[in-house]
Amino acid sequence: MKDVIVQFLDQKKEEFLQVKIKSELNKVKNKLPNAAIETEIQCKTREKYAEEANSKYNLSTWIENINKKAKPNVTTHPAKFTNAKIDIDTPQIFLGHYSQDGYLKTGNVLLKDKVDVSGNSATNTVIYELYELLDMNIGNNQTIVDKFKQDDPSLIELITQLNGNFKDIKSKCLNVYYGSENINQTHGCIRQVYFPVYDGYNLLSIKTASMLMYEVKNRIDQLNIWIEGKHIRDFKKNNKLCEITEFHEIYNITEIGFSNNDFIKMGNYSYLNVKNKGIAYLLSSVPPILKKRNIRLPNTNFFSQCLYRGKFKEKFTKLHNLMKLEISNLNIRNGIQNIICSIIDDILYVAFTIRKSDCGWSNTDYYSNLPKSQRIWLDDINQEERAIQIGWREEVSQEIARWLLKSYELSISDAILLSTTELIEVHKIVIDIMEHDKEFF
Repeated sequence: MKDVIVQFLDQKKEEFLQVKIKSELNKVKNKLPNAAIETEIQCKTREKYAEEANSKYNLSTWIENINKKAKPNVTTHPAKFTNAKIDIDTPQIFLGHYSQDGYLKTGNVLLKDKVDVSGNSATNTVIYELYELLDMNIGNNQTIVDKFKQDDPSLIELITQLNGNFKDIKSKCLNVYYGSENINQTHGCIRQVYFPVYDGYNLLSIKTASMLMYEVKNRIDQLNIWIEGKHIRDFKKNNKLCEITEFHEIYNITEIGFSNNDFIKMGNYSYLNVKNKGIAYLLSSVPPILKKRNIRLPNTNFFSQCLYRGKFKEKFTKLHNLMKLEISNLNIRNGIQNIICSIIDDILYVAFTIRKSDCGWSNTDYYSNLPKSQRIWLDDINQEERAIQIGWREEVSQEIARWLLKSYELSISDAILLSTTELIEVHKIVIDIMEHDKEFF
């Protein structure tokens, strides 16, 4: 056990030094002319803080700090994020239960930070480090906290050698990990939601899962790419060449600050709040703004008035490239059929948008020249007639097949001249799609 704990403390020591190095580099990030000076700053920073790091993460000193400073303030839902006026925040630990239900909730997210530290203990990193150590998996589906619960002899021997009291350390560790008052209770300063249940009601106190809140922030921050002190979006904005060809951005992000200008007040909220400098992100949750499209309603023929060959040019080109291949195997034939199906789907989508226009639009005199089969197909006022009659389907499917082949020949300069056989084959595909999705037709 000693080797495991020492290795953990060495890792924390390195993280401590990396934070100091990053801080020093940020001070001169726009003045670094070459990598050699950056390396020099890193070495000097390590030397400067080496003694502090060694003292802070010395095994004996660290165990002693646990006994003196560790309080059972580990929580997953700090109440102060709901109301900063709450003085005493009861530690509550709820890690959730994983379920493949598609919801963003506690237990369903792979978290970098599983818990938080609330209240005035938030600036005391030893509590968070202790929880992280206790939660460490050491094999055989066991964690270090399990070893404390089992009174592991190697732990007893280690703490005794360090002049510690095993019972006191064990009690401290169990209280930090599980919470000394981990009970379900509410607070007068927390917003309440009441749900009627049979003859009574269920009370829900709204508290923030800070781990989820800051996991969102960390994942968004990971999308940011900086090159020589400049964000990659600056390269795009100024139309400059960059080795990285793509990046991701999330728009309409709102920053929310929890005393981000005051370190002490940041710590009054939680450890993760301090770690993130008092800043979290709010994602837009408003419905998307849909622009109303001007849908052209056909008054003589849907295929000539509503379908534009230019929008299908890319798919006709792909179709042509497959058709002119000298080889013919199952993969090629499936590829041709898939492209044809995709074009038919696009045609049906245009028809669907027209169908969702005002019911009865085709009954006015202006649309009297539109073929009866197309009026049945495109206007929902004819929904009952559409289901009863079948003749219109044959007419529409033939029109789709003819339009597809004719448009292919007009769109491609060296198009392959197709015969009646190809028309029949395409017609069969249209019929298959109609049979597969009768509800649409």
